[in-house]
Amino acid sequence: MYPVTYEADYLRERNRLTTFFRIIVVIPWLIVAYIYLIAQAVVVFIAWFAILFVGRYPQGMYNFVGGILRFSERVNGFMYLQTDAWPPFGISDDESYPIRVRFAPPAARQSRLKDFFRLILIIPLLILSYAMSYAMYAIAAISWLTIVFRGYQPAAIHNAIAYLMGWTTRATSYMLLMRDEYPPVGDETPVEVDPPAGAALPGNDPAPLDPAPTSEGQAPPPPAE
Repeated sequence: MYPVTYEADYLRERNRLTTFFRIIVVIPWLIVAYIYLIAQAVVVFIAWFAILFVGRYPQGMYNFVGGILRFSERVNGFMYLQTDAWPPFGISDDESYPIRVRFAPPAARQSRLKDFFRLILIIPLLILSYAMSYAMYAIAAISWLTIVFRGYQPAAIHNAIAYLMGWTTRATSYMLLMRDEYPPVGDETPVEVDPPAGAALPGNDPAPLDPAPTSEGQAPPPPAE
């Protein structure tokens, strides 16, 4: 599994009112995120030089950058309807919050070469991120309509958002120099759709099996009435 992970708890029944006004109620968190991201950019710029010269990400900088990544993904998850829970404004880990971003400790040594050419290495990720952002908008729109008019979020929609959010989290951590490993596309554990796929539904009895053949290879005759 990639050293940076994203996971979100599934809740079927959702709040229609906060969903309807989500783009408005999320504004305070977006303002705070904007301030955090400015500070994060400064620290990443300094960390680039640190990795280039000493070959590792300073622990304090790593925790700060990762904490802001955690905050940003909680806000994005809230904005894109992954959860109804109000995100905390802090950057520390919070096991009680339905969206959790975890990252392994910084590597003891990081590649100076990959650090130096990181702006080139992230080009494919930027292209893929551009495409995935449109997919996220479309899925969030479907989720918004379903919650507002039906009051619930299908598990398949939750899984789709988690898939996109998970990849974005991993790709962003790579762009922020937190990892040297290139982020994989797809590393999430989907929640189980209820009822499970393939389960027998009421009124749909399985087809009867053919009678077992006899030793001569022919099926036995039906019982006499």
